[in-house]
Order: sequence, then C-alpha cells, then structure tokens
Amino acid sequence: MKLSIRGIYSTALAKLLIDKGFKIVKPTKSQIERFGLTNLVVEPDAVITDSPDRHFIEVRGALEVVTPLVCEIRNFFEDLIILWRMKDMNNSYVRVGFPVEAMKKLDELRSMVTYTVPWHHYCRAGGEALSSMVSFAEDLVERGLVSPEEMNKMFEEQVRQFTPKLGSKVRIVHVKLHGGRIILGPGKVVWRSNETIKVLRRIMSSGIYDGLGIPKQVGDYAVTEARKLEMWTKTSYYSFSGNFKGAYYNICTPVAFYPDQIHYFDLEVDVVYLPNLEVKIIDRELLEQALNEEIISSKLFEKALRQAEKISYERP
Repeated sequence: MKLSIRGIYSTALAKLLIDKGFKIVKPTKSQIERFGLTNLVVEPDAVITDSPDRHFIEVRGALEVVTPLVCEIRNFFEDLIILWRMKDMNNSYVRVGFPVEAMKKLDELRSMVTYTVPWHHYCRAGGEALSSMVSFAEDLVERGLVSPEEMNKMFEEQVRQFTPKLGSKVRIVHVKLHGGRIILGPGKVVWRSNETIKVLRRIMSSGIYDGLGIPKQVGDYAVTEARKLEMWTKTSYYSFSGNFKGAYYNICTPVAFYPDQIHYFDLEVDVVYLPNLEVKIIDRELLEQALNEEIISSKLFEKALRQAEKISYERP
C-alpha cells in the first residue's frame, strides 16, 4: 500500500507506517535521507497532509487503504479524534485529530529517526513562529553547535513560558468532536500562575446559558479558568453587578497553552454548578454517541467520564 505523507507530522507517521509495511512514494528530500528511500514517483493509494489549523491530519484515498492505515494509527494512540467525512470504495476522506498526549507519542516516534526537541509537535501546531523556533533549535543540534542535552533543557524552559501573559488578549479555541471550531474571545488574562490562567470575557448578547438554563444578559461577564494539560476548563458567569450565576466545567482533552490562545478538543460531557449549589453531569449521551460512532476510543471515553465524576465531587 503506497502512501504520500506531507506536513508537520510526516516524519513520525512515516516511521510508524513504514514499520507497519506501508510504502512511501513521492518522498521529500528529508524522507529520502532519514529513511533511506528511493525516489519512487508513482501515484499513491492514499495521501496524508496537515489540516489548515495543524491539529488534524487529513487522509484521502481508496477505502481499502485508508481503513487499515487509520486502524494502525488508532492502535498506536489511545486519544485520537477520528472523523470519517466520506466513505466509499474510491474516495475516502478521514480527519484525525491529535490532542496533546498523542503529540507526545509522535515526538517519541520522530526521535527514533532524528533529533527532536521536547514538545516538537505541540509547538509545530502552534503556528509559524513556534514552528520556526523548533526548526532553528533542531538545526543547531544537527550542526553540532549545541548538545542535545543542553537544547532539551533550554527548550523545556521555553515551552513552560508559553502561559499567556497577565493582561494579554487570548482566544479560547474549542474544537468539537464533529470537527467544528468555536473560538471564544478574545478575552483578557486577569490572573496567572505558571500553569493556570483566568480569562475575562464580556457577554455581548442575551439568551440562555447552555447547560445552566439561566438567563444571559448583556453586561454579564464570564471568567474562564484553564490549567495547562488538565482535562477541564471552568467558566463562571456573573451578572453586571457581580452576582454569581453559575459555573460550567467543560471536560476536554489536555489543555494546550500557546502565547495567544488555549486549545483543546471538547469531549461533550460537562458538569454544571448552579447558584443553589446543585451539581449535575450533563450531555453524557453525546460522549456515548461519539464512542458509538468510533470518533473516540473506549479509553478516552472512560477518561472523560472519570474526569466528569471527579469534578462533580471536588468542584475545583
């Protein structure tokens, strides 16, 4: 089965899939050098590329190739988001989302082939500036100008500093399991520690707060607390005069911090905390639907439910 692979995940995925018996055709220069490939210029059975936001790959090709290919990827990672867009014999299209834990395993794969900085794929997915920082750091090591050990230490320190700065404007990028993206904000960072931020957003419309079932009014404000790599965010809603209206815990894949945004995949199940102190787990059926549709694995399903139950007791 012949594959063409391009993009920020290409070396790691090529390592995984070559080991599983797939053949890389139309290789890039770096793929030829890293894997000892011949420049076989024939049409591939499937093509793997990045999605525009770099948190997914897009797989296109014949169903008889795409299906085992996606199965091999799923078997290696337990926390993928897998979206089948089209499924027929001649034209199958799948989007595979990589949360933070999957990116760490991609780093492990890539490091078997070539020097890889810590958090390589996490940074690559964060935009052009961070991607360039990765390339520069790895080039210094490959040229022998900095030792791998020294670079690893320096790069870990850089990634720790990705926590958005106090007073800065950030977006909350909330990716739904069916592929849609909800971008909240920009909001202002009003509190910060090394691993936690609180983001203030003004409410500019009226209606009902989803899940809470209480009125939303212009002038309300929301404070979202996010902790790096935790599987939840907490949004507390207040009236213009500061009265607490309720809190909404969103269960998600581990939260990724970047200088101007936080990013996660929404796992549908949520916990709500009402002013009368009632706590409820809601939308469990949406998480079950994602499991039944094989968008998520049973392991990720169980992790999400455990997190929701823990939140309902502890209310952090």
